[in-house]
Formats: sequence, structure tokens, C-alpha cells
Amino acid sequence: MTQQKKFKISTKVITLIACGFGVLLISGCAGMFDFLDAEMNKAIEKKNPKICRKMDDEARKERCLAGVAEAAENEKLCDEIKDQSTKDNCFSRVAVAGDKLDLCGQISQNSYKDSCYSQLATQRQDANICTSITNSNTVGACVSQIAEAKGDASLCSTIVADYYRFDCVSKVATKNNDIKLCDSLPARDKSTCYTTIATNQKDEKICDQLSTQSDKDVCISNVASQIGGNLLCTKIVDVRQQQQCYYLVGTKHNDETACDKITDTYQKESCYSSVAVAKKDDVLCNAITEVSKHDSCLQEIAISKQSTNPCDAVKNQETNYTCIYAVANTRRDASICEKFGSQGTKEKCMFNVAVTAQDKAVCGYVKDRGDRKKCEDATKYTELQP
Repeated sequence: MTQQKKFKISTKVITLIACGFGVLLISGCAGMFDFLDAEMNKAIEKKNPKICRKMDDEARKERCLAGVAEAAENEKLCDEIKDQSTKDNCFSRVAVAGDKLDLCGQISQNSYKDSCYSQLATQRQDANICTSITNSNTVGACVSQIAEAKGDASLCSTIVADYYRFDCVSKVATKNNDIKLCDSLPARDKSTCYTTIATNQKDEKICDQLSTQSDKDVCISNVASQIGGNLLCTKIVDVRQQQQCYYLVGTKHNDETACDKITDTYQKESCYSSVAVAKKDDVLCNAITEVSKHDSCLQEIAISKQSTNPCDAVKNQETNYTCIYAVANTRRDASICEKFGSQGTKEKCMFNVAVTAQDKAVCGYVKDRGDRKKCEDATKYTELQP
């Protein structure tokens, strides 16, 4: 069987698998694998519609023509397409590729037409084009995106849909760090707007302008997570939010002193684990009382440092094995398995390292000749010992 035939068969198999999950997927399968179609790709690359016209499958031919039309920025090729959705998609793609706004008006289906206008509006950074869109939500999203890019809040007032208008003002406000714009928003959006600006500017004083204590607490916590240190967290009134503040400071800035101040055991130990792994400090793992979390902390550090030393403090026997074995695998060195006192455990470890590596070189440092021979022989196998 030739390589080309193998490729065609595998492509068909993939398509059948992908399209075999149900009607919803089947409807979206047409064209899903066009990027694997060598003939279609050739036509698009050469901008040659003649290659497409020779295709027997009508749907494939039309998708090919749409691709060539986009590449050549030639909308006339779209007129050869009979399927309305493919034709509309073709006009939309050519319009965006060639920056041809008038083509959007030739599209029949609103979904493709709206997409065409939206993409060109964004491309040209012209909010006036958004007004040609039929769906009010799409209009809002279109204007909001342009307003944010330009930092122009006046554009937001043209949006009819409340959600997108408020979202637009909030995005412009945070981009420009303009608190006054936040004041025009409803309470919940206003709070989020203030908090984002306070966080961006790393200025907790902005949080003091919020009306409720809970909003102030969230705002201060976010600012604290940005600048680090524990002082800001002490200003938080709500106990749970204060604990979260210490956790955010600890994990983001690798500050175990922040973890120390957490009273909830689970959250505190999660904080210690995160800091310990980030700093590769296995001593910090000893502050964790929950055995599985303690051992997991040590194992991650052992793998990261490529050292079995942290494994020595692992409490669970099974985890101790996986820790040492993981380091041996990472370093591609079966001799590390000699740390095990049990001959059976040692041989299992060496066998699995050899099978994983499929390379006799991993056995090179094994001291015992018999063990080294078994290790080298293990590279012939493909399945690990349980």
C-alpha cells in the first residue's frame, strides 16, 4: 500500500469517527478536514479555481472555490457556488480578505452578513459599520470591542443592549484607568470596575470609595495579591475574605509567611504546598500534616530537582516508590532504583525505567552486573510491571 493511499484511508477513518457521535456533529463535519485535502490546498495556494472545478463531489468543489475566492480576493468565484450557506460564507471571507465592505450587502443570511460587517468594522476600527448589523447583541459586542481598542467611551452610549453598553463602559474605564466612568454603571458593575482599576494601579485607596464593606474587602484582597505582603490583608473585615487574601498573597508571591496566617488547615496546607513546590523547598512540605498532600509536595519537588533526597521524607511506602521511580525516569538512570532495600522492588523499578526509556543506556550505572543485564533485557518489553 502506498503512502498516499494510507493517508487517504486514515483521513476517512478520522472523519467517520468524528462524525459518528450524532446528528449535531454530523451537520458540522462537512469541511472539517479540508486542511488535510492536498488537492484543495493546492488550488488555494495557486489561486487556481480550475482544480476545484474538476472535483466530483459538489460540496467539496464549492468549499474549494470559496477558499480560492478568499485567497484571490475574487468574489466572482462565489457566484459559481449553489449552496446558499457556502456562497454567503464565500462572500464574507472575500469581503474581509479584500476589505470590500459592499460585498457584505450581497450576503443573504443575516448570520453571515452580521459576521461580515462585524469583522470589517473591527478591522477598520469603524463603529459606524456596526450599525449595519441586524442582531442588537452583535452590534453591542462590535461597538464595545472598537470602543475599548480606541479608549473612546462616547461610542458606548450608542449601544442599545444594556449588558453590552455597561460592558463597553467598564472596559473603556479600566483601559483608561478612569474611575469617573465607573460611576455611570449599576452597583455591581461599578464595584467590579473600581476593583479592576485599583488592582491595575495597585492602589488600595481606590477601594475605600466603594459603598459596601464586602466590595471593599474583595477590592483590597485583589490589590494585595498584586503587590504582595500581609499588611493589606489585615484591613479586610470579613474573615473568609481575609483568609483568601493571605492565600492569594502566599501563592502568587511564594510567601510562606502569608500562609502562616491562614487559620483553615486545608487552605493553609494548600498554600504551603504551592509555595514549597514553586521554591523547590522540601522543608516547607514538613509544615503539611495531611499525609497524601505532604507526600505529593515532596514528590513534585523531587521530580523538579531530579533528586531523591526529598523522597526520603515521604511517609507512605507506595508514594515513596513512585517518588524514587519518577526521579529515576526523569533522569533516565536505573541505578537510582538501587536505593530500594527490597530486591523485588529494585528490579521492578529498573525494569519499568528500562521499558519506559527503551534505551539500554539507562542501565549503564547499575553496579551489579546481574541487575544491569536484567535491566538491559527489559528494553525489549513494552508493558510496565504493575
